[in-house]
Amino acid sequence: MDDKDIDLWIEPLAATDDEYQQYWTLLDEKEKAKAMRFIQKKHRIQYVVSHGKLRTILASYIGRPPASLLFTERVGGKPSLVIDGRLHEVKFNLSHSDNTMILAVGRDVPVGVDIEVWNNGIDFAAVAEECFAETETAFWQALPAHETVGAFYRFWTRKESFVKAVGAGLSLDVSQVVTSVDGATRFMSLPSRYAAGQWQLVDLDLGPGISGALTVRAGHMDRLNIKSLLP
Repeated sequence: MDDKDIDLWIEPLAATDDEYQQYWTLLDEKEKAKAMRFIQKKHRIQYVVSHGKLRTILASYIGRPPASLLFTERVGGKPSLVIDGRLHEVKFNLSHSDNTMILAVGRDVPVGVDIEVWNNGIDFAAVAEECFAETETAFWQALPAHETVGAFYRFWTRKESFVKAVGAGLSLDVSQVVTSVDGATRFMSLPSRYAAGQWQLVDLDLGPGISGALTVRAGHMDRLNIKSLLP
């Protein structure tokens, strides 16, 4: 990986029993305990497979066994890779929705990625009122009905990818993460402690019924590479 490469790993979370057991063996005790707290089997499988694949992928960058990797969490809950007691130069961010996961990996640069499988069962108008900026809400409300779901998730994943890039967690008001409604995809304005021009935003084309976005520090991405563990 070159210094200004960002790799995107897009992986299914469905697994056979043997694959599930293989990924289970890679997890540490904290991850296993968290997995067992999921009430629904589907959610437990998704967690185990996503974290097993996370370890497998990151291990390929640093030449260590997947089960040996150690992580620490920053304020906001964003994990970082620790090797020999120090934060490693490989940076990453994981997102999953339903049976798909995406992992963004870079070198010495904060990254944030979000994916969402479309769900028509949520109250789009209520979420937009609370989480969208005025310009985003006005644009969204003026769209034809058949375009509103896709646009909603486009705005939502953009905001989430930024929150995850900076590791702000729930402390950040996403209505202040304002993105373009037309033209080039970009941040128009951000909460006062951030500068919109310092962050690059990319909409991800993941196919019908699923939206995604990537945020990376501006000037730190020359190439975006799509990867997969599948042969």
